[in-house]
Amino acid sequence: MASPPPPPVASSLRTPPPTQPLHGPATGAPTGPLPPLPASSRCSPLPAQTPLNGQATAAAPAAVPAPLPPPARPSTPSYSVERIFRDFTYRRVALIRALTTDEKAFSRECNAATETLYLYGNSDGSWELRPPKLLMPPGQPDPRMLGVKLVRGNMKRSEWLGLIAVNCDAWLIRISFFLGANLGAQERQRLSTMINSLQTVREAFVASDTYRRICHLEKTNVEIDDEDEGCGTEPTICANCGDRYRRNGFWICCDECDRWFHGKCVKVTAAQAEHIKHYECLDCCSDKKGHDYDD
Repeated sequence: MASPPPPPVASSLRTPPPTQPLHGPATGAPTGPLPPLPASSRCSPLPAQTPLNGQATAAAPAAVPAPLPPPARPSTPSYSVERIFRDFTYRRVALIRALTTDEKAFSRECNAATETLYLYGNSDGSWELRPPKLLMPPGQPDPRMLGVKLVRGNMKRSEWLGLIAVNCDAWLIRISFFLGANLGAQERQRLSTMINSLQTVREAFVASDTYRRICHLEKTNVEIDDEDEGCGTEPTICANCGDRYRRNGFWICCDECDRWFHGKCVKVTAAQAEHIKHYECLDCCSDKKGHDYDD
């Protein structure tokens, strides 16, 4: 038979939860209801955050690039057409005078030089021979500082001066269009017309009396008549080989028969002839038993 349930105990009735925390009261915690917020603090926005190290915030709009400025107008040329042509004229006159009127002084300075010289026609109408400047500006060099290089080699005098004249023309054109780099198309055309109205340096040199004189001397040096030797109008010929007299060769005259001979035909040099007081050719020597000149 089952036993009856135990009677209820008074201490088992539920008690209300304690108002204090189980682990003791918190230090400084309020015991009453929280005070209401002040009116100034309700819905107040947060202060804006200052960007660090100059960084823009993500909300800043992208910068729009500024429009490009219009192209600048070409600058005013520093040299006018008239000024460039005046400079061309003075330099041209100086170069022509160096190759014609002052040709002897020009050639004398070239022959006495020990280094490569350049010919310069200055803007004041004078010419000079000097080495080029060692220090050149960077970029395109100024042609006024270069001059005309003088290299002769084995050329004849007339050919050499003619080549210098051609190089002078090219040098003058380079200077003119170097100074007129900022000129417009019409101004460049007008400058070309003014330059072409003058003779070139080569044309002026070929038409000069200096060129004709040099050509005449070169022609007569190749073969010349014996008019200045006192033998009439007949050309002098070598009594041994029959060839005509040439000025650039050594000749010797027989003191007995007055006939002329090439030095190479009679095997006599110019140095040996200086020590011969009385020269007799082989034909005259064969008619005598001896001769009175030293070998």
